[in-house]
Amino acid sequence: MHYAYALWAVAICVCHTWLPQLVAASASSLSTGAKRYDFFARTGDNLVRLPFFGGGVAQLLRYLRPMEQAGGIERRSALRMSLDENYVSYRGAQLWKLNFNGTRRRGDSSPDAQFNQFVEDFGSEVWNINQDGIDIIIEHKNVAAAQQYMEQTAFSYNIMIDDIETAIDETYTEVNEADTDNTLANYSLPWLNREGALLTWRRYHDQGDMQQFLQNILETHSELAEIVQIGLTRNKRPLEVLRISNGNPNNWAVFVDAGMQARDWLSPAALTYAISKLSWLWEQDEADKAMRHIDWYFLPLANPDGYQYSRLTDRLWTKNRSYDSASGCYGVNLDRNFDYGWGQAGSTSNPCKNLYHGAKSFSEPETRAMRNFLLGMRDYLGAYVSFGGYGQAITYPWGDADYVTSNQRELRNTARQAILNFRRLNHAEYSMGSSYRQKLARSGNAADWVQQHIEPQYVYNVFLKDQGRYGYLMPPHYILESGEEAYEFLKTIAQQLH
Repeated sequence: MHYAYALWAVAICVCHTWLPQLVAASASSLSTGAKRYDFFARTGDNLVRLPFFGGGVAQLLRYLRPMEQAGGIERRSALRMSLDENYVSYRGAQLWKLNFNGTRRRGDSSPDAQFNQFVEDFGSEVWNINQDGIDIIIEHKNVAAAQQYMEQTAFSYNIMIDDIETAIDETYTEVNEADTDNTLANYSLPWLNREGALLTWRRYHDQGDMQQFLQNILETHSELAEIVQIGLTRNKRPLEVLRISNGNPNNWAVFVDAGMQARDWLSPAALTYAISKLSWLWEQDEADKAMRHIDWYFLPLANPDGYQYSRLTDRLWTKNRSYDSASGCYGVNLDRNFDYGWGQAGSTSNPCKNLYHGAKSFSEPETRAMRNFLLGMRDYLGAYVSFGGYGQAITYPWGDADYVTSNQRELRNTARQAILNFRRLNHAEYSMGSSYRQKLARSGNAADWVQQHIEPQYVYNVFLKDQGRYGYLMPPHYILESGEEAYEFLKTIAQQLH
């Protein structure tokens, strides 16, 4: 049987087995009066050819382990191609770091001019600006010419990933017990073994598994948890916020999101880890006292359409899945679609580019839903935190230009405390500073809008691991320590709120 038909047979069989259990779970939650809205309301995306199944492609591969082992890790790319005829392959593309220091020789032209020329001629996208260099993707067809060009410039460079597709394959793997060193945490921790939950934090899960995890939190911590659907995406996926609170009306609120960029799989995984740890410790009366006096609002997946598309079709997709009829291109960068500084430096009006800011501010249902929900919290929002990848940096407004906020000293002091806590936790080194200085221009981003229109005590973007070795393609064995860092940051915020 052809591989594609084999996969279809497995998917249909598994769905037929699990759907009655899902319906039963839905009926059970409704009968208990759980505080839940439209959990099982789900409309298919015509770009996704698989029936709904909790684990997505990665879960299907577990049922096809003999076939996978026969062909090695590269078989995974072939399997994904058979699942989706539109699958985008990055075979032979590379991730380079252009170093700021350690130049090889002086050229005749300025370094800035040489860099700009290099990006224009050879680079497909700049991924990140780090303290030590610039991370840039080089398409396979340009690799040889780019290497030849670099021999004539003042820059030195390192090849961080010599084949992007191989690195993509690694993000679909699952961590085995033998692969863990147990220096930070291990998979026997009680909040990692939730009965009935599909999330394992051994691999990256799809949106359906995350929804089921939120439902599990609701059912097992019903006195603390509530789920609010704040909107729907273009493809009718729910935007769900989990509220965890002791119900005290005098609490400060903290809103936390993750996964605004679709290809960033690490931050949703890290945030769900932090949620699991917080809810379990809270139930055991072991959570930090400050954390139990906060109304926590978690949006673990701010861009579910883009995230699912990145899992099945284009691993490096970063936007949502709206459609621009004039250009025929898909997607808006959600973190450029807020109206503070909208359309200025660090974004583009080209709908086909990754930094496309949309036809107008708040043109997207995801950003409108966040705006409306956050404005409703204006009187008691103490902090806004957005987790994302990558760069190991804690940043605060502004992102559109090199200005300072009136509360910058307080923002710096709390960020510095978080960095010290990270070092004690696992020796992680994070940088800190304004968003503009750390990441250059990011006009239209969510954090700046929150700072301008709501003015809570704290507004942060936390860019998780790493500093450029893997970039957006972090292997899953980094999930645990990143989750610990996310939890540690939230604890720091709770302790500093007053």
